Amino acid sequence: MFIVSFSSFAQTSSRVNAGLDIGTGYKDNAWAPTVLYHQELSLNHFPWFRIGWGVRATGYYAGRTDLAPKNSSMSGDSLKFGKITTNGISFLAGASVRVWKFDIGANTDLVGIAFGLKRRGLYTQSSSVSGEGAEFYNQYVPSTPTSLNVLPAILENNNGQSEVFARFWFTERIGLKVGYIFGQVKYVSSEKLDNGQNKFSATYGLPFASLSFPLYN
Repeated sequence: MFIVSFSSFAQTSSRVNAGLDIGTGYKDNAWAPTVLYHQELSLNHFPWFRIGWGVRATGYYAGRTDLAPKNSSMSGDSLKFGKITTNGISFLAGASVRVWKFDIGANTDLVGIAFGLKRRGLYTQSSSVSGEGAEFYNQYVPSTPTSLNVLPAILENNNGQSEVFARFWFTERIGLKVGYIFGQVKYVSSEKLDNGQNKFSATYGLPFASLSFPLYN
């Protein structure tokens, strides 16, 4: 009886929705295709507010990109790439509110895995004082995306994304989601460079649009 009562309470006090967003972000020489599976939980007492979680598969492909180490303003060095390509899968959390046919919300990666082709970045140093990476100045250094990434919205040197969005449902079966991606890309060099650094990163921002499809409600 307890199990039946608890199940009935869960069914009447909350509701889980799920959906799929497929789209891309684009700006200048960079684009970020994304497939996002998401679930949202709403309580009957607050049906307009939802907390969510999901899985994001994404890529970030850009032309010329300069990556810098932590505290780059002090070190003055950077890795310059002709192009970068990263792909990733991450678990995320978010929240949204429902206003008429609109969902307005935000989400961010919690933990994820990134992978991509090895690239050769030109290592440059603007400081007049040579450091321990002097032998690599103006040389191409092999580098790859960092594999394991945690809380990229908070921690430096992690690959990942966050987004703010508004989704409009044209019908019960299809919607349009637009918003802005806040991302970070990080590469690890094969050599220790100035100040023992081998982690270089940069942030980026892209407007995006996606088609949304409910999976069950």
